Amino acid sequence: MNPADLLSERLQAGDTVVIDGGMGSELEARGVPMDRAAWSGRANLDHLDLVRQIHEEYINAGADVIIANTYATSRPMLRRAGVESRFEEANRSAVEAARAAREALRRPDVAIAGSISLGAAVDFMLEEEAPVEGEALRDAFAEQAGILRDAGVDLLALEMMLSPSHGVPAVEAALETGLPVWLGVSAALSSNGDVRALEDDCSFEDLLEALLRPELAAVTVMHSSLEATGPGLEIVRRLWRGPFGAYPESGTWAPPNWTGSDLAPEAFAETAAGWVKDAGARIIGGCCGIGPSFIEELRRVLN
Repeated sequence: MNPADLLSERLQAGDTVVIDGGMGSELEARGVPMDRAAWSGRANLDHLDLVRQIHEEYINAGADVIIANTYATSRPMLRRAGVESRFEEANRSAVEAARAAREALRRPDVAIAGSISLGAAVDFMLEEEAPVEGEALRDAFAEQAGILRDAGVDLLALEMMLSPSHGVPAVEAALETGLPVWLGVSAALSSNGDVRALEDDCSFEDLLEALLRPELAAVTVMHSSLEATGPGLEIVRRLWRGPFGAYPESGTWAPPNWTGSDLAPEAFAETAAGWVKDAGARIIGGCCGIGPSFIEELRRVLN
C-alpha cells in the first residue's frame, strides 16, 4: 500500500497521525539565512543536505507525514528572489530531499506532502510588489502543484490560505492533480474573542465556507497561535465532516526572520493532545517555531 492510501486508511479508521514541525524556522535556527523574498525556499538550492537532515530528525522523532520545503518556492516568490530560472529545481530538490530522508531511514510508510502557500498570491515580505491575481495566480498554483505531483509527493498541503481570493484558485488547482489535498487555514483571535482569518478582513467561518470542497482529504488549522487554534478547530469540526487537525506556530515574525518563544515541548504536547481528546483532531504537528524535540514529546504523549 502506498503512503497516501495508508494515511487515508488510518484517518478513516480514526487513528491520530503526527506530522512534522517547522522547516524554515528550523533551518534559520541552524544558521541558514532567510531570503527576504523567498524565505526558506532558497535552502533547496544552497543547503539541501541540511533540509534532508531535518526531515530525518522529524521522522526519527515520530512524524508520520513530512512536509517538503516548498512553502516559499512558487514561481512568483523565486522571481522576486532573482532565481526564477531555478524554479523547477527548487521544487524538485525539496521533494528529493524528503524522499531521500524517508529512504535513508527505511520508512516507506512515511507520507510526503508538497506545500503550496499564499506566497504565490501575495508577497508578505516585499509589500511594494504588486500581488499576483486572476488567471496568473491560478496558473502559478497549477504549475507548482503539477511539478510537486510529478516529483513524487503523496499529497498536497495548502498552507496559510488566508482569503477566498487566493484560497479558491489554490484549492481548484490542487484538486486537479488528482492527489489528496489538505486545506490549511490560519486563524487569529480578535480583541473580543471572535475567530477571524489571520490576515484578512473576514471571519474564520466565512473563510472556511468559501474554501471547503467535499473532494478535500482533510482540513487543518495551521500556523496559528495555540490560543487561536482550539477555537478554530471547533469551527472546523462544525463545518467539516472529514478528518481534521492542527499544526500551530510558536514565536514572532519580523520578515524575513522567525523568533521562537519560550514555549516548552511538554506544554505544546499537552495542549495538542487535548485537541485530540476534546476536539476530535486526528492530524497533529507543528509549524514555525516547533522543532523535532516538540514532535518527539508529542509522539510520546500520544502513545
